Amino acid sequence: MRIQILDYQVGPHTFRMVKPSDFNIFKALPSLIPFITTIDTTQKVIFETEIDDDETATKRTIAKTPDDICFNWEDADCIIRPLPHSSHLVSITPRKSGKNYWMECNDNFRQCFIHLPACRTETPAPENETNFVLNNFLMMLYAFNAARHHTLLMHASVVATETGKGYLFLGKSGTGKSTHTGLWLQQFSDCHLLNDDNPIVHVDSLGKQATVFGSPWSGKTPCYRKESMTVGAFVRLEQAPQNEIEQERAAHAFATLLPSCSCLEQNKEIYNAIVTTVTELATLAPVYHLKCLPDREATELCRKTVEG
Repeated sequence: MRIQILDYQVGPHTFRMVKPSDFNIFKALPSLIPFITTIDTTQKVIFETEIDDDETATKRTIAKTPDDICFNWEDADCIIRPLPHSSHLVSITPRKSGKNYWMECNDNFRQCFIHLPACRTETPAPENETNFVLNNFLMMLYAFNAARHHTLLMHASVVATETGKGYLFLGKSGTGKSTHTGLWLQQFSDCHLLNDDNPIVHVDSLGKQATVFGSPWSGKTPCYRKESMTVGAFVRLEQAPQNEIEQERAAHAFATLLPSCSCLEQNKEIYNAIVTTVTELATLAPVYHLKCLPDREATELCRKTVEG
């Protein structure tokens, strides 16, 4: 089987993909196209993954064990199984088909093998289930590996302004993050959407500046920008019958930011790195709590406050 090697820069980091040469990744996941880069093959990447079309992968069934980490993800059942020698076995099983898709990870997620039967199909995601699975495997690998480098994959909707600042709106699904950022875009001509679901946030090596980046993962909104902005503020949204905003103190700010980060609590190396970065973020950028209605007045109050 002929292979092709592709490198992608997402945020401040690069990862490498080795795939069958006849697998059209650009059609399968067009969200990755803006992030293609070229680096020397000897340059370090945060992780490398190889994709194959092993047909036995979806037929593989393994009984659950007490050590399994189980969770739901976009109408799919996911399992992360710790193995000896810093290895892991990860599965995603879409409920619609019941097929098991597997990823084998070594060196604490740095070296991975993704088994995707029929990955060479010409059907674009999300119609093709394997593309959905691949997209989520890659997002998982990026989140786990970037965490070691003061970088977080966060659940947020981000508005960027012409001043070079990015404002991240946090909250559980259904809180109204996309609605609120949409109101910003309607109301303020100097703003644009940077990402609508999973931006990248990085703290520099000196611990003095936080930067937010666009990513290939943006939920249901196709917004895949290879751009970066200085973090202006984090805003936790809460639906309310009136519009009120206040800045949170450092301890509350930490408690607001941590649940918005993609993390693996059971992996101490990764989780401790995330906690360290969140602690830095809580002191580098202001965190606000906005109780609001989905209206023009809420956006005016919010912008006036976060921009001082």
